[in-house]
Amino acid sequence: MSRRRGFFQVHLWTGIAIGVYIVVICLSGSVLVYRNELYSAFAPESGGPIPIGFRLTAWLLDLHDNLLAGGAGRRLNGVFALLVLVMCATGVVIWWPGVRNWRAAATVDWHANRKRFVWTLHGALGVWFFAFIVMWAFSGTYLAFPAAFQAFFDYVEPLDEENPVERVGDTIQYWIAYLHFGRLGGRGIIPGCGRGVCNETTKAVWAIVALVPPIMVVTGVMMWWNRVMSRARQSARQDKAAV
Repeated sequence: MSRRRGFFQVHLWTGIAIGVYIVVICLSGSVLVYRNELYSAFAPESGGPIPIGFRLTAWLLDLHDNLLAGGAGRRLNGVFALLVLVMCATGVVIWWPGVRNWRAAATVDWHANRKRFVWTLHGALGVWFFAFIVMWAFSGTYLAFPAAFQAFFDYVEPLDEENPVERVGDTIQYWIAYLHFGRLGGRGIIPGCGRGVCNETTKAVWAIVALVPPIMVVTGVMMWWNRVMSRARQSARQDKAAV
């Protein structure tokens, strides 16, 4: 139990530290799934002024990629992505109810009181969208520190300059990058799935699922308020009444 409480504290304070970041990066990412379409829609005419929609899309992309701070912002983005992975790992430990009870723990209790409902909603969202969140955090780390990943893959599978064929590590890095953006149509991940309907479907899924982490931030804040702030206020009222 003491170890579980330790994981809970790490999960709690990491979430508090990067909660705003998660909301900003996910909401901007949800829009930027369609960045190519936005650029096309707001493309400036030859010799004409740059439309505000085009500039806003570029600004949003810079916010998402670099936190509006260039290379330093991109590195900070990578650090925050690593912290999201820490939250995922600690969240699994906190949530895990045992083999017999995991199905019930992965379900939202729609008939519970407000506090219980928020708790079950937070846990269920974390379970069912765990793979998406880990994928985005891991690929975000890669996009922030590609040289470190490249060095690792070069060490594991050195390049043969006499036969410079595509290596397994090259393929892995390719997929890490493209999974982040959800543009999978025509890339062979789904047999027979072309760039048309399939690509539009995956982009729509990515855009919608990107709204889940902000919801988890909101429910996490509500849980923190119920667990910490409400008790503190109640204790303060009791102390005041006792005087």
